[in-house]
Amino acid sequence: MQITFDPHNAQDRAAIAFMLGTTAPAAQPDTAQPDTAPEHPAGDTDCHGMVHDDTIHSTPASKNADGSWRAKRGQKEAYEAAIAAATPTPTPAPATMPMPQPASAAPATPPAPIDYKTMAERFMAKMADPDGLPAEYEAIYTALSIGYDDLETNQTSIARLSAYMDAVDNGDDHDGCVRHAMSA
Repeated sequence: MQITFDPHNAQDRAAIAFMLGTTAPAAQPDTAQPDTAPEHPAGDTDCHGMVHDDTIHSTPASKNADGSWRAKRGQKEAYEAAIAAATPTPTPAPATMPMPQPASAAPATPPAPIDYKTMAERFMAKMADPDGLPAEYEAIYTALSIGYDDLETNQTSIARLSAYMDAVDNGDDHDGCVRHAMSA
């Protein structure tokens, strides 16, 4: 995220201060005495970043509709060369730091739901096999925080039980299966 603001604009300063949780400095009164203004203010630049130059720009200083200084008559080639010299060549954009994301940021695409019937048949087959599960189903349900009454509709519980069985298939013991299921 990039924030752009005008540091001379009191509203912009106040908005930035609000976002940072601070207060904006009070606006300072303009104590400058009006002098005889030069034809073009010192430091005034055009859209190309060029300061007015009486040798190639028209006098009195004036700008075109695009914000560039007007060329002096007979100095078109010198004027265009000065613009070319003032216009930077494209450079790669500076690397920006990504904004930190909250730790609880959810993935953009949720995982596909696991079919309860398929998972239940798989679980029942493992329960029927004497070497199928490393613990009794009550201990598994407790460790995975699974409620028997909502297992058919609770996708989180279905996914945990499925992940537990994946870990069983990989040869993990009960604690390893629980860690795998709770991190999935």
